[in-house]
Amino acid sequence: MYRRKAFTLIELLVVIAIIALLMAILMPALARVKKQAEAVACMANLKQWCLAFSMYTDENNGFFQDGLSIKEPLKPYYQNEKLLFCPSATKTVEEGARCPFSARHEDRGIGSYGINSWINSEEGGDSPTANRPDAFLWKTSEVKGGDGIPMYMDMDTFNNATVHKYDTPPEYEEETLDGNSNEMRSVCINRHNAYINMAFVDFSARKVGLKELWTLNWHRAYAEEAGDEPVWPYWMKNFKDYPWPW
Repeated sequence: MYRRKAFTLIELLVVIAIIALLMAILMPALARVKKQAEAVACMANLKQWCLAFSMYTDENNGFFQDGLSIKEPLKPYYQNEKLLFCPSATKTVEEGARCPFSARHEDRGIGSYGINSWINSEEGGDSPTANRPDAFLWKTSEVKGGDGIPMYMDMDTFNNATVHKYDTPPEYEEETLDGNSNEMRSVCINRHNAYINMAFVDFSARKVGLKELWTLNWHRAYAEEAGDEPVWPYWMKNFKDYPWPW
């Protein structure tokens, strides 16, 4: 009599075990690939923003917008609302996201990128924010060293940041901005494996190491501003170091 061949229970369990082992090996690699793809897509977004900012300044005598939000001034220069979000950060805190992978609330301007407040071109006197004097503002893209002046970048909590050299790093990885001071903590977020993506005033874009953030030229008086090289918290200890230029 013909007998149909079949797996024995032992053979089936061995196959299942092998599949589970392969999945355990592959899942971390797949997760890394996904994060790398999100970082690449985020950089592509910022390059699109470079183009939008470039077109805006070309039509405004080289000057940047005069407000803290870019959504309305630059609306004619972008169409896709997805450009407002880093692919790694599309959910709000209410939807369960946590820093550094959270988008902002509607009351702060929806999105997961933000602008360096010091590039704005507000006219005359001091700006409404007491710690953002008019003389510190870049105002225009037509400045030297634009490749070291932050413009638009990965950001958590706010849609703008008024960074000072004396700002201190977050004490732990998921710490966000507390109150209205130390706004570097909105920028120093571990969104792309010890880096964030950033667009600069010369309309270039590249990844920036978290420790490198303090070495960039955030405002016109940044080089002369008081502030020593930060004391790095434990979670940042092994991140890449950068020469302290001041």
